[in-house]
Amino acid sequence: MRKLERIDQKKSQRHFLLWVFIAFGLFILFSLSPIAAQTKPPIPPDVPEGVEFYDNEGHGHLPANSRSFYKTDPPTSGPHDPSWLPPSVYEASETRPELLVHNLEHGNIVIYFDQSGLSESDIQWLKEMTREFIGQWDGVLMVTREDKAHPLIITAWRAIFRLKALEKAKVLKFIDTFRGRGPENPVR
Repeated sequence: MRKLERIDQKKSQRHFLLWVFIAFGLFILFSLSPIAAQTKPPIPPDVPEGVEFYDNEGHGHLPANSRSFYKTDPPTSGPHDPSWLPPSVYEASETRPELLVHNLEHGNIVIYFDQSGLSESDIQWLKEMTREFIGQWDGVLMVTREDKAHPLIITAWRAIFRLKALEKAKVLKFIDTFRGRGPENPVR
């Protein structure tokens, strides 16, 4: 009889330990999930000095023509319009941030430029370079913007590069680093 009691006691202890391990594992799993969800993707190598990185504000679609509030100016991620713009050159009045954020999600680069802060030859070079990248998933767009402090601002998903003057090598490096690498459909 005592032998059966000891066997039952050992079984109970094993079951208890098994449940402790399961509970501990579930505790660890659920307590680390929020931390894992907040981890940021690694910064790509060879990023030009001065590029600012921001948290992902989300990537959901808003109802068509809705407005959103973004934590960065210009925006680099967040809820956006279900439509996007074909890569090209635009006046600020021809677009909205919600459309441009969708382009960023696709892996496009958006170049904001202040016409009064750049020379005609600088603007022409940017336009010619923009026309080279017209893909839906790896294109480049240019948009006018008034900004005397930073007449040239280049954005990608979660990244902003503010320049006081055109520096061609840095612009090309930024574009090469981020173009085609948006979260929706990376093609490079």
